[in-house]
Amino acid sequence: MSIACVKVPHLPLQCEVARSPELRSKLVIIYHGEESRPVVLDATPDARLRRGMSIVRAMSQHPEASTVRADETFYDARWQEVIESLLSVSDRVENAARGHAFVAIDGLSELYGGEGQIIALISEATSKHGFEALVGVAPGRFHSYCAAIRAKPSQPLRLPNNRTAVKEFVAPMPVDVLPLEPRSIDLMHDFALDTMGELAVQSVSALQSQLGPDGWRAWELVNGIDRTRLNTIERSKPIVDTLQFPWPVASMDALSFGIRTLLERAFASVKHIDKAAGRMDLRCEMSDSEHWSYSHVFKEPTDSAALAHSVVMTHIETVLQGDAAPIRSPVEIISVELSRLGAARSEQSGLWEEHEKGDLDTALRQLSAQFSTKMNSSPIKTVVDVEPWSRIPERRQALAEVTSR
Repeated sequence: MSIACVKVPHLPLQCEVARSPELRSKLVIIYHGEESRPVVLDATPDARLRRGMSIVRAMSQHPEASTVRADETFYDARWQEVIESLLSVSDRVENAARGHAFVAIDGLSELYGGEGQIIALISEATSKHGFEALVGVAPGRFHSYCAAIRAKPSQPLRLPNNRTAVKEFVAPMPVDVLPLEPRSIDLMHDFALDTMGELAVQSVSALQSQLGPDGWRAWELVNGIDRTRLNTIERSKPIVDTLQFPWPVASMDALSFGIRTLLERAFASVKHIDKAAGRMDLRCEMSDSEHWSYSHVFKEPTDSAALAHSVVMTHIETVLQGDAAPIRSPVEIISVELSRLGAARSEQSGLWEEHEKGDLDTALRQLSAQFSTKMNSSPIKTVVDVEPWSRIPERRQALAEVTSR
């Protein structure tokens, strides 16, 4: 299988420079994380900063640097534009990570007039969005990645469809590139196996005895064999729905009710196919033939109509405060399109999720009663005051069993 690897190095930095061209001549550090402990997400290559490094340490090394708070929703949206362009070239695309994708290109030569034209279209899919990308093509997924990281911007690197040639190409590369457990990589270095060429001359049995399953996989990869299949994107058709009012509505309450009804109906369809929406496009058609539209990309795919309604109404209320109100006449029709359908983000429910704070004591008693029934005693205890005035700490409080009454 011929696979192209598309890698956009320093994607957050490229996004910020495109948005603020004055950063191009500066040393830039992009950070994210908690306000109390921000860490480096990306930086100008010349800074030689490691991702995940404390921003305090990074600034101590480069006090002259310009710092930018990461806008990861923006980066994801820009990368999604590239993914959509790649999907227009091939329907078999794996979105491995932000700034890193694989495209299966075998079987497309007759459609596009040759593999060279396909590779050119893949390169154009990134360049037309303003990104400098590295493109590598090889018979397997891992080896296309190896080709990409050794390619130059705007100069795709194609490896021969030959196992021996691929083996020779990866031989000087460090074993750290292999997609294996960190423990296995550390063991290789302990045995002075620092390059793939040094690993390739070892017997598969010797590698398996030391590395287990990783030994067999490593031996195959360094010898030009990759059986990995792409985890391709399953494209779902967007959910589209429309609501027409019996008569044009001018009040905000009526408009809000209509939007909520439409979103509940649309998101019910999303839940029915066990998906979540990553993007929402809303359109309002007014009685004077004008229209107003609003698009929103969710930070995480969602199946919540309530969240979507809150986002829309917050935006409408915000823009209505300005001088140029977008909704200037009664609304007749509203329509919504939910796209970028994918798996919903799973969240672990809390132990007391179904209880209000005021019912915590009741919930504890009920749980204690259940334990007592099954175990003859409850492991749930509560702290009670015994002699809070005592100078001896052990006498001030004690643990008492929570009773069911």
